[in-house]
Amino acid sequence: MKLPLRGGCQCGAIRFEITKPPMTLYCCHCTACQQQSSSAFGMSMLVERDGFRFLKGAPTAFAMESSGKAVKMGLFCDECGTRIAHDTQGKPALSLKAGTLDDRAKLRPVGHIWVRSAQDWVTFRDDDLIYETAPDDGYFALMERWSSQEHV
Repeated sequence: MKLPLRGGCQCGAIRFEITKPPMTLYCCHCTACQQQSSSAFGMSMLVERDGFRFLKGAPTAFAMESSGKAVKMGLFCDECGTRIAHDTQGKPALSLKAGTLDDRAKLRPVGHIWVRSAQDWVTFRDDDLIYETAPDDGYFALMERWSSQEHV
């Protein structure tokens, strides 16, 4: 992947760029991601906060329930409703909604989380990292797998 990566919402009111290599890319099959994405799963890209910035516009945020004590915010465009990212207080990275990137053609997630909630028609590759719920290793294996691959 050639940096910077750029993206934005559907209507163009919000634009952003990523200037540091993403930490990982995975699909989340939890029921909240299914509802938020209006699909079978959400595709999330972890990006370091200091490697991410808004170029145009500012998202609206709302607090969501979280399994931990930290506050999880959903960041979205208040013009078109596109979800841009999830931001959890105290975490070193944002969980960017990878479908908002301009160039999505070469995105290949390295794993799947919350597969116990996955739709029964979803199939997984043999080499994907699979987690029944949230990874208990702080997403380390997902980040390690991502960093070991070439992203062109």
